This record gives sequence, C-alpha cells and structure tokens, in this order.
Amino acid sequence: MKGVGTRLAVPVRMLGGVLVVGVAAGALVVAAGPGQSTSYAGSSGLGAAFTLSAGMGLGLAGLVTTLGRRPTRIGDLALIAGFLWFAPVWVGWYEGPALVRSLAMALTGFTFPLLVQLLLAYPSGRIGSPSARVLVAALYIETLGAAIALAVTRDPWFDPECSANCSVNAFLVRSLPSFAHSVMVADRWFVGAAALGLIALCATRLVYGSGPARRQVAPVLIPGIAFAAAVVGRSILLQRMPVEDPYKPALFADFAVQSIALTLVAIGLMGSVVLTQMRRRAVARIVASLEEAPAPGSLQSALAKALGDPKLQVAYWLPARQGYVDATGRAIEEPKAMPGRAVTRLLRKEGTIAVVSHTGTPFDLDSQIGPAIRLGLENERLQAEVLAQLEELRASRARIVKTADTERRGLERNLHDGAQQHLLALSFNIRLARASAAAEGDTATEAGLTSAIEETQAALEELRELARGIFPAVLIEAGLAPALVSLADTAPILVEVLGNNDLRYPASAEATAYLALVEALDDAIGRGADRATLTLSHTYGRLLVTVEDDGADRISPMISLGDRVGALGGTVALEPKVCRVEVPCDPLSEGEDPRVNGEDEGELASRPQRLG
Repeated sequence: MKGVGTRLAVPVRMLGGVLVVGVAAGALVVAAGPGQSTSYAGSSGLGAAFTLSAGMGLGLAGLVTTLGRRPTRIGDLALIAGFLWFAPVWVGWYEGPALVRSLAMALTGFTFPLLVQLLLAYPSGRIGSPSARVLVAALYIETLGAAIALAVTRDPWFDPECSANCSVNAFLVRSLPSFAHSVMVADRWFVGAAALGLIALCATRLVYGSGPARRQVAPVLIPGIAFAAAVVGRSILLQRMPVEDPYKPALFADFAVQSIALTLVAIGLMGSVVLTQMRRRAVARIVASLEEAPAPGSLQSALAKALGDPKLQVAYWLPARQGYVDATGRAIEEPKAMPGRAVTRLLRKEGTIAVVSHTGTPFDLDSQIGPAIRLGLENERLQAEVLAQLEELRASRARIVKTADTERRGLERNLHDGAQQHLLALSFNIRLARASAAAEGDTATEAGLTSAIEETQAALEELRELARGIFPAVLIEAGLAPALVSLADTAPILVEVLGNNDLRYPASAEATAYLALVEALDDAIGRGADRATLTLSHTYGRLLVTVEDDGADRISPMISLGDRVGALGGTVALEPKVCRVEVPCDPLSEGEDPRVNGEDEGELASRPQRLG
C-alpha cells in the first residue's frame, strides 16, 4: 500500500498544481467582473499582480518542493496555501453558485494556519518546538471552530460589516447576528495574537540558531515575519474600519505587504530547493574528485565544504571495538545533538556506517547524500578501522619498548646496588684477610688471597661493564649527549661525536636513540670499520641520530633496530655505510623528568633486589 501511495503522490501533486493555476485564472476573471469592487485583485492592476504573485508563487514553490527527490510536508502546505489564497476573490463572485461562495468564505481563514505551520516546520516539515506545536494546534482548532460557528450562524443580510459576500450563506442553520459578530471579533484578535507568537518563534530561531542554520532558514523566515506583522496590522485596521474595503489605502498597503512577503517566502522555498540540488551535485562530485586512495579525513572535508558546514564531523562506528573513531582511526566520543546541530545516523545494508554531526535536521543531510557518498563513507570507515588497528599495534609496541626500558633500568640498578655492592664488600673482606695473613707471616695464604682479590676486581669490572651495556647510568643521569661521549670513549675504534648538546628528551626517545647507535656501531665494527662518526641533532619535532663509518658495505637489514624505532613512530634509513634514525619527540622543558613512565629513582630503588 505504501508503494501505491508513493506512485500516486506525484500525479496528485501535479493535479494540485493544475488546480492552483485554474483557481488563479478563474479568480482573475471573477475579479475583473463581478468581484471588481469587493477584492484587492479587482481594485487595480497592481492588486491583481499582488494577488497572482503571492498565490501562484506559493503554488509553484509547493509544486517544486513536493516534486523534489525527497519531498516534505512543506511543499504540500505551500500548495494548499496557494490554492486557498484565492478564496477571498471567489467570495465576491455575485453571479456564482451560492455553494461556491459559501465554501470559499468558510475556507478563507485556513490560509493563515497553513502558512504558520509552513514557517514553523521549515525546512524539515516537522515542528520541533513544543511551543510552536501548541501554537499551530490552537490556531487550527480556533480557525475550524470559528469557520463552523460562522457557517451555521452568520446571515450576511444582517451583518453590517459584510464586505465581499452580503447575500448568501448555503450553510446557514440559524441566524444569530450578535453571536456571529462576537465570533468574528474574537477570531480577528486571536489571529493577531497568533501572528505575534509566530514573529517571536521565528525571531528566536534566527537569533539563537547556528550560523549555517540561520543562513538556511533566513530567506523564508524573514519574509514570514513581515507577513505576520502585516497580519497583526490588518487586525488593528479592521478594528478601526470594520468593513474591509480594498480601495482604502491603509488596507490596500497592508495587503500589498502580505502579498510581497508571501512572494518572497515562495522565492525562498524555491531557492532552497535549488540550493539543495546544487549541494547534491557538489556532494556527488566528491566521489569523482577524490583519489583512488584519498587521505584520511578528505571525505569529511569535502562534505563540509559542499554543504557549507565547516564544523561537520563524521564519526565511524567500529563494531569490533563497540566505539567510534575519526577518519585517522583515533577513538572519539559519539556526536550528540545540541541546539543548532543535528546528528544523522547513516546506514548501509541495515548496518551503521557513521554518525554525522551537522547543521539543520537529519532530513537535510539524508536528502543530499546519495548511494555513491554512502559507499565512499563505507570505504573510509574500513580505512579508519585499519588505521585504528595499526594505532593499537603501534601503541602496543611502544608499551613493550617502554616496559623493556624500565626493566633494563631496574636490572642495571639491581646490578649496581646489589651484586656490585656484595662484590665490593667481599673484596674488602679478602683484603682484611690478606693483611691478617701477612701480619702472621703466612706467605702461602697471602698469595692465595692476593689472587682472589685480583679475580674479585676482574669480576667487579666485568659486572660494571655488563651494567653499562644493559643501561648506562650516564644516560639516566646526564642525558643522551654525555652518554654518546662515554660510548665513544669506550669504543674499540676511533669514534667522533658531532652535534653535542645538553638537551634532555623523553626517556623512551633517549633510550631508543642510544641503543640504536650502539647497535649501528657494533654493526660497523663487525664490518671492519676503523672509525665512525656519531651525529646528534633535533629539528621539526624529530630527534635525528646518524652513524657513518668507513667499514665494508652493510648487508644486515637490522630488523630489530627498525622494530624498536618503529614502535615509537620513528624511521630508520640504511645506506651501505650510513645509518640514520629519526624519533619523533620534543626536548623537555627545564626541570621536567625524562624518566620512563614517570618512574623516579625512589620507585626503581624500592623494587626487590633480584640480583643482589
């Protein structure tokens, strides 16, 4: 049944457009003849032009809007309002059937409620504000009640304020002149009060709406406010001059303002349709303009530019993570609707692709995004999912490296504060025993203890060398540059250090750069190098270290070095005799702690001495 209704909608709306044209043509004929003295259209050529431009404009705007790609209720409201706009002219058709004149008289009052609903529901077709819904509902109820009451009680013969129709009422049941007069006065002021409410609600949307939202609704709401002001003016004028004489300048001027305002409303509605089509074409061109593998976020930027919404945000849903990420794979919060901004959930094959935060209403975005853009968003969602996985892998590698560095530091401290102290104590005790043996003249024991002291001293030196190899204390205490100088001093080949400075960097960056240089220097020694140059520099947020040697050409891929540097987001460039390492980081400010994971010396010292 829904499919049948959809197929019939277009012919019905086309028929409505034809009826508006027919009613407008008939109204002009009536105004030029029998209704010449009772309607604004018959009072002058200018009046006819105003009447025609407003009614036909609304009808055309309604037809254009309803025949769009995804029609809304706005088009139907404009089409019906354009049809009823000509009803006052038909009321003055003296020679016409009584039923036609009576029906036109009853329907005349519904033009204003239709226009109020159109303005408050624009552009989505749905009224969002509770106060606006109350106003529209009350206006329809009051208009219907007044129309019924006047239809059954107003006898035009006994109405001193009659204007266009002073002769017939086909629906009259009982003539109650006083009651009918009270109903007309109450209706007049109720309509004026409703017009003031309309002005307040439209002005609120214009004042408190976001910039893009104001630009979207202003071409319709601003002339709508002018129309409502003219309606208020008409209520005031009719209180002073009860008979609506179209030849009175004040009443004609008020009608002219209403007509011009409604013409501008119609132009705004049609302009909105044109703008929507232009945006749809701009959005459709996004797919063609994007590269085969566009940069992450390029689709969001293109959509924001095409829709004129620089704050547009696309959040991609990842089912595996049960969360949202941006185009680069970084986790973000789900966008929330807020004043001036709506949230649209885009679906494909009944699955969520993304959630888009944008200006306007969900319908506004949904009507402009076609299948090609949905496919593009799905592709970028998959790309974001891969990037998120890569980010998780990189973060995991970085955690492993930091944990390893922390363990290296802990092991070095355990060796220094545990095993080394035991060996020093043992060496001291042996020296005391040797002195005692020498005092007693035990030459053999003295010689054996002297040998033990030498072996203990050798073990102590080997232990110190091992501790320095695990994690040099100078790197922890003084930083990277002094650690490189110490490395050069103890290297078995001639090593020159360039770019020496006193800057400190995050502990993970310092440890990675130092261990990379150690591995590269060991590789150079293994290739028979006699000398090497270590270069240290920092530029554009990256720490650069280089090892250049005179050994044979490098054949090792140095995979472990690449893994360690890559864990921090760095890069390794290998040439036959040059190894360049870049680690992203910035120098620490003065006094900032460079230690890994924020651990201080006390935390490391408080660990169990596993080797002591």
